[in-house]
Amino acid sequence: MFMNFWYPAEDSESVTNKPLKVNMLGLPFVLWRDEAGKAHCVSNTCSHRGGSIGDGKVVGNCVQCPYHGWLFNGDGECERIPSLGPIEKIPPRSRIDAYPVEERYGLIFVFLGDLPEAERPTILPIDEYDDENWRVLRMRYTWKANYVRLVENQSDPSHVEYVHGGMGMAGENTDYQVPKFKIDETDWGAGTMTVFESPGSPDHEVGAVSTKGRSDAGSGFHGISMTWTRIRFNPQGDGMNMYIYSVPRNELELEIFLINTRNCRLDPDLDKNFLSRMGVAVEEDRIVVEKLEPAIPSKDTIGEFIIPADDVLMRYRDRLKDYEARGWRLDLAEMAKHEHRMVYAIPSPARREHPDDWAVTEAPRTQAPITDNNTIRNQA
Repeated sequence: MFMNFWYPAEDSESVTNKPLKVNMLGLPFVLWRDEAGKAHCVSNTCSHRGGSIGDGKVVGNCVQCPYHGWLFNGDGECERIPSLGPIEKIPPRSRIDAYPVEERYGLIFVFLGDLPEAERPTILPIDEYDDENWRVLRMRYTWKANYVRLVENQSDPSHVEYVHGGMGMAGENTDYQVPKFKIDETDWGAGTMTVFESPGSPDHEVGAVSTKGRSDAGSGFHGISMTWTRIRFNPQGDGMNMYIYSVPRNELELEIFLINTRNCRLDPDLDKNFLSRMGVAVEEDRIVVEKLEPAIPSKDTIGEFIIPADDVLMRYRDRLKDYEARGWRLDLAEMAKHEHRMVYAIPSPARREHPDDWAVTEAPRTQAPITDNNTIRNQA
């Protein structure tokens, strides 16, 4: 798992003036809103003697540890240590890690890392989110799967024919093959749009705009755990987009926030139908992805035979190698050695400014050297 990316911690409506504990990347965090309604996120472990801050309460703009009453503000600074009484200056080493928060698309995004703002990866944008010509729906799922498996599945154009029978020909065409495609790369992702032969939709409402024949569809990834899918039902451009924002709670538990937008059949009475259709597709993916072996994929193509249809997901694997070379991959094996004996926190931006003023230990990272980022592939 990787630090230095934005992750969707929770739905906006779930974060209130009461502390909310959430796990991300295998570590505990606390979310809350201050008196102005601004959302904050800090590491859950108190710097004093390991109290669970998320089991405390919000006092004014601060969150209070339930063990000895220490107060921490949204910047992670300790504002009061009751046992010391009134003191002129609280020792800076009492601080805890606090993380940048952005509230967007009805979600609380948290930047789990120490990069300065100008160097941070971006959040996958939804340009049409506030456009009145688009209808927005949202869904939420929990999978027992590794986040890499999800991203690779969503970036795979060849699985649709067989996993989503209602969207493809379900293997009826014995001459089926994935068309050649061009990959478009961005600073933080890659993807492709491809022309498919569509059977049309058996669903009445979608079928009203989705005709048999040419269908433009595509998908790709952004950052470490965000994906996009675009489907155009007809040459007029009627279609829908799907944006997945996921956060690994741990290596094998994945929280998925899915936002669906459509520019056709905008009647709200049709939302239930579209939600049902999306739910079926998500469940079809889940059944396959949760059974993949190994559950946690190798960093290389060990035990796999890779073909050209896998090119987008291989670009993703190349990016993972690059991010590891930058020192962003958490050393989970090292952390597991000290489970229940050592507490870790993902380093926040403040650690770069004050590297020595911390009581809680910084999470270890792998430090892979920068070599050749091109993955060795077994080409069919």
